[in-house]
Amino acid sequence: MDNRKKIKQQNNIVMALKKDNAELTKQNYDLMKKYQVKTSDPVVNDVIDRIFIRHQQGMEKFKRTMSQNSKTIPEWIEETIEENIDAISYMSTLKDRIVEREEKLLKDIDIMKDELTIITLINEKKDQEIEKLKLEKVEAVEEALKVADKLMIKKVTMYENKLAKYGKEKK
Repeated sequence: MDNRKKIKQQNNIVMALKKDNAELTKQNYDLMKKYQVKTSDPVVNDVIDRIFIRHQQGMEKFKRTMSQNSKTIPEWIEETIEENIDAISYMSTLKDRIVEREEKLLKDIDIMKDELTIITLINEKKDQEIEKLKLEKVEAVEEALKVADKLMIKKVTMYENKLAKYGKEKK
């Protein structure tokens, strides 16, 4: 029974500490909001906000500040190495994805340029065909005019001949 009492007492202490820590975290958050640091640079403001959010996450997870952490210097160095290895992995993955997308975009651009060239050539060919048809029509109209002129001359000559013949007959 004595052990159960001790465990219950320890659990009560732990619960009280967690409650106090949550309250301190909330107060800390409220203070940070009240005295929020803002600069004229939105990038710097974003970094400050991220640091604060990361701090809040760390407090929730580890229940103590970085200064309260009792890691040794080699442990801190190892932690930093591991974090940097992760960061390098993330950056390498992102780089590969960016290069892959860039290559795809460049291929798409080449395809679009080729399609544009084809469309331009088709349009130029159509323009040439239109010009050719216009010339053919102009030539056909000119030819028709020549034929019409010849017919007109022929008819006028015929009428002149008839008039001349008719005039000789009347004299």
